[in-house]
Amino acid sequence: MTSDDRTESSVKRGPPDPELHADAASARPWANLPWLLRQKVLLPEPVAGYMERPALAARCEALNYRLTMLVAPAGFGKTAVLAQSCRRLRERGIAVAWLSPDEEDGPDALVTYLALAFEQAGLAVFDQPGAGDEAGHATGPEGATDTQAGYRINLLIAAVERYHAPCLLALDELERLTSPGAVEALNMLLRRAPPNLHFAMAYRERPAGLDIAMFLLEGNGTTIAVEDLRFSKPEITAFFDTWLPRRELDAVAERSAGWPMALRIHRNAKDEGMPAEIDGDTVAAWIETRLWRGMSDTERDFVLDLALFDWFDAELLEEATGVRGAAQRIESMRSLTGLLQTTGAGAPKMRLHPLIQQYCSGRRANEDPERFRTIHAGIAHGLARRREVVDALRHAVMSNDLRLVGTIAEEAGGLRLAIKQGFEILRAVVGMLSINVFDLYPRLALARCLVLTVRGDVAEAERTYRETAAATSDFTRDREGGDDRALVIDHLLLQGTLRSTGCKFPALLDMSLGADTIGLATATDLEPGLRGMISFGFCAVHNHVADFANAVEWAERARTQLGPKSYLAPYTYYEMGVSAMAQGRPDVAQAYYDRALGLAKRDYLRDSGAVVLGGILKAELAFERSGFATQIKAAGASPRLLGESGAPLQVYAANFGLAVEAALWTGRPDKALALVEDAREYALRTSRSPLVKFLSALHVSVLLAEHNVGEATRAWAFNDLPEAQDDCLDLARRGWRQTELLTCTRIRLCIARRDYELARSLANQLRRLAVARGLRRTLMRAEALSMVLEYSAGDSDAAIRHLTVFIGLLQETDYAGALVRDREIALGLLHKLGDVPSARTEKLSMILAPVTPDSAQGIGSTLTDGEMDVLERLAQHQRDKQIAADLALTVDGVRYRIRNIFSKLNARSRFDAVHRARAAGVLPENE
Repeated sequence: MTSDDRTESSVKRGPPDPELHADAASARPWANLPWLLRQKVLLPEPVAGYMERPALAARCEALNYRLTMLVAPAGFGKTAVLAQSCRRLRERGIAVAWLSPDEEDGPDALVTYLALAFEQAGLAVFDQPGAGDEAGHATGPEGATDTQAGYRINLLIAAVERYHAPCLLALDELERLTSPGAVEALNMLLRRAPPNLHFAMAYRERPAGLDIAMFLLEGNGTTIAVEDLRFSKPEITAFFDTWLPRRELDAVAERSAGWPMALRIHRNAKDEGMPAEIDGDTVAAWIETRLWRGMSDTERDFVLDLALFDWFDAELLEEATGVRGAAQRIESMRSLTGLLQTTGAGAPKMRLHPLIQQYCSGRRANEDPERFRTIHAGIAHGLARRREVVDALRHAVMSNDLRLVGTIAEEAGGLRLAIKQGFEILRAVVGMLSINVFDLYPRLALARCLVLTVRGDVAEAERTYRETAAATSDFTRDREGGDDRALVIDHLLLQGTLRSTGCKFPALLDMSLGADTIGLATATDLEPGLRGMISFGFCAVHNHVADFANAVEWAERARTQLGPKSYLAPYTYYEMGVSAMAQGRPDVAQAYYDRALGLAKRDYLRDSGAVVLGGILKAELAFERSGFATQIKAAGASPRLLGESGAPLQVYAANFGLAVEAALWTGRPDKALALVEDAREYALRTSRSPLVKFLSALHVSVLLAEHNVGEATRAWAFNDLPEAQDDCLDLARRGWRQTELLTCTRIRLCIARRDYELARSLANQLRRLAVARGLRRTLMRAEALSMVLEYSAGDSDAAIRHLTVFIGLLQETDYAGALVRDREIALGLLHKLGDVPSARTEKLSMILAPVTPDSAQGIGSTLTDGEMDVLERLAQHQRDKQIAADLALTVDGVRYRIRNIFSKLNARSRFDAVHRARAAGVLPENE
């Protein structure tokens, strides 16, 4: 049996995977998360001895305003008050998301935690309809984004909009959010939040750049300040829950100034029978004179150790400190009552009150730096054993031990972390390492090369690569005490990953795919996951050159070796789906894509890239089956978003090919050219030479669609696109997607220049290649172009014959997308085919229907009357407040309608929305 026979038989058998239609989202993202990460989104347990204050509780009713702020220095009980307010809302059935950010949280991390927080609150962030079908502009506009953070914000906003009922996002200790990118991501959420989303924030100082002016100016914000949080004398009396002599009450009120932390420490001391006098009024004085009083030296030392933990449980505490019975010791220390925050999910996790933690951590570092480093190293070891890599590294860095830092990062997998736990984890780990660590650990330097390349800093990536190659004899000799074979494998993985994304800087050594490399995929002394990664690489290589039988074989092997929980699992299904799509098996491809997206949503918190890529591939398949007759949302993800998502060349090609066709369909060749130029600049800057070639051909294709033959001819020559037929059809060198586009574009150029013989020769060769390799999609493009060729040459009968062959293939594959650009010719010839079954002609007629004002409205749905009212006023340059007054709406209601208008018109701004509406006939032209 030949490879073609095997391919054809697989069409009849259907998908080889019996699990394709299983519940792909059965494992929730929450189940795979490290426990330290979970604490950030868990509502703290009630503070021991917390006293309800009805007047304050009423002020903190967060649903009374869109934004409620608690602003005060440390120790005023902001967290306790905010958490209690959230608990009351949850008791009423209100969805409340809670998040406590950290200083190191960048935009991607912040948005990941936000998604997790809302998932914990009960919103279906990961299962929402369309979550896997949109890439880059989920809710439109304002909405368009070129980062994974922005993409996730879009999906989060869509989930809140679908929830409809009021919900609250509570952000505690927000002053710790110091990353400008993270603040801007939060601003995006604040600006575009649906009216049903309310915010509550607690902070000492507002993060620089945080934009809350919109809420305050519109009267939708309220501030709970220091004076609101201070205890009054009657409240102090109630807090102590016992009668206080007037003199003592006056003294406590005067010295504490109603400061809750001071009252807490004072009451704890009093409960332990300590003297009632109060000395000093600074934070340090309160801790020194009240917290320490009554503690033994051993207990004080123990508290100083506790301050070095972010969160701890009994096991980690004992392991890092070497103190037996540590949890019991904490319970016995009454002085800590109310000064520990606790979460109740699973085994209790605790941390000191941030004020106490900050003071005691500083004191430990100053008084006993050796103990400070030792405890941090112990915490790092404990967390590393739990595979909490990022948190372990943070403590290892605090220990100032480069060897410990490097060892933890290397043992966690180094470069392999990108495939084991997702690229976001690798990015975070590399970001915590210093140049000195990379110099000591060559395998980690390879990880840095990958992160830098994906980020677009190719020059620095190449410099790191050259230096590491020189220090390791071209990646054959690891550091002293290292693992030479592991270095060789990591280098192979780096090369494979870069080449799959089209990146190749000059210093990159040639990658061998010989017997030795193939042997690694079956080497029993390597862990199955690593063998699976290598098998996946071979699957991608064979898929690229349309060797689909071998590609599927390697994919099946990879899937078995990786297991269903691997981060690479969805990518394996994507490769199998692309293989099925190219062979004209749309139902099989759809099943693979759906399975992959289900797995990708499970790993969404680690990396949303797989969801982005799946949306693009599904959109491409939808286009092949229906042109633009149905709604397709995934055209035009930005190059940067694709780069951040680790997109292979397959996805870049699908994305930009679809985006160009969508722009041409809606009469926007200017947009098509801008998309191609933007992507080409990115490809040049990031050394993606195969993508540059693909986009250059796509540029010529757009010029030909505009009948700009002279410019297209010059562009073909200027970009050094292949002139010889064999060069165009060099599948082994170019891969099937680039071969398809280059040859099809060359045929169009020959037709435009009336070089019909050369066009026929190219079309015939492309047809033979497609048949030989089972490329049904490519074959249909060859037939469609042959129809155009013969029609242009004046032979209508020959054109009809090719259209008839195309319709026969349509019955087998359900693909009609190849005719979309040439719909006018196809429709004209279609009317002459009276003997063609009506079902197929009706489908083609629907798909190829000419552009009308309604269809040119995008690929979006019809505007409502309310949205039309707003759109008409946008055309008159009215501002939101004026529109709200005219239409008796709230400003939030106006902005909600504007977002819908942007989404339906696929617009990026108010001006763009009006322009598109006029072009589509929805609004009258300017008079």
